[in-house]
Amino acid sequence: MEKDLWQIIDEADAQNYGNLASRLKHDMEKSVQATVDKSPEPVRRDIGKASENLYEKMDQFSQAEQEYVPSPKTWLEYEPKHEAIKENLQNLRAIQKKTSSEQDIMAASNKTVDSFQQASIFLQTEYEKLVERERQVQMEMKQIKNIIEQMQTRGSSPENLQNLMVNGKKFVSDIENLCEDIHWQKPVIAAALWKEAREQVKQVYTGIQEMPDKIKTAVRDKAYSMVDQAVQKTSSIFDKGIQYLQLKKESILNLSPLEKKRQAAERGTQEENQTVEQQVVQRVPELVKGKRLPSIQDKGFDNKISIKKPRKVLLRVESKANMRNQEHERERSI
Repeated sequence: MEKDLWQIIDEADAQNYGNLASRLKHDMEKSVQATVDKSPEPVRRDIGKASENLYEKMDQFSQAEQEYVPSPKTWLEYEPKHEAIKENLQNLRAIQKKTSSEQDIMAASNKTVDSFQQASIFLQTEYEKLVERERQVQMEMKQIKNIIEQMQTRGSSPENLQNLMVNGKKFVSDIENLCEDIHWQKPVIAAALWKEAREQVKQVYTGIQEMPDKIKTAVRDKAYSMVDQAVQKTSSIFDKGIQYLQLKKESILNLSPLEKKRQAAERGTQEENQTVEQQVVQRVPELVKGKRLPSIQDKGFDNKISIKKPRKVLLRVESKANMRNQEHERERSI
């Protein structure tokens, strides 16, 4: 493509991200048209059919992203396949110019068609995986809501049962609100947020799914202390899920307490540097006239221009989130 795909994704917001598939299609259409214009009929037919199938898979996956959640990682993994197709098309053009051998031309055409098919299979597989992930999380959320209702049972103290209801409903509400909010986030942020949400839903569901049966058994056996313990444990699982999700959200959005502390420290350093610089400026008349003393601003500028911002935003977000989560875990364990 004329523009680096990482850069396109990095610059995309929630509104224009949907144009990504269209841009990739347009880029491919130009290469296909330049190739088949002077190709024999069998080549035009085969390349045309293979390319149309790929365009359909692009549209299908893009529509699924709009319905569920963006998946920038899929497009980044697709890009090498996209470039391989274009390279094969270019090679086919070169062979058609160099020779009139039908065998050589068809061999190059078949190789190109194969690369189209590989790309189409990849996007179809990714589409099925995306839909299945969302179907799974929806099923787990439905089951979590059912479990919350089933937990309203006798045998537990009103206070513990109330805590369970509050924590359970807040967890469900946080997930549902996040599901709505991500549609307004940059795609790389939305993907990272929803990945954490899906994993937390699965973890909470796994932790509480057997609780209703345990409570029924305890009530039958009149082991009411066991009922109370199950209610408390379920409430605790919801509470940990709420806190973990909040920490992850803050980390991904660069709003974690550690990040705020770091930013505050940086602001303090900047203010200190400005004070020192003012003192230096006040001493300038005492220096030898005509000689320029390098300022702190100069040093800061040199540092800034030497820092290269990473372009691979998706990996950067995931890496930062993981590092900050580890820091949070260490702080909590102290």
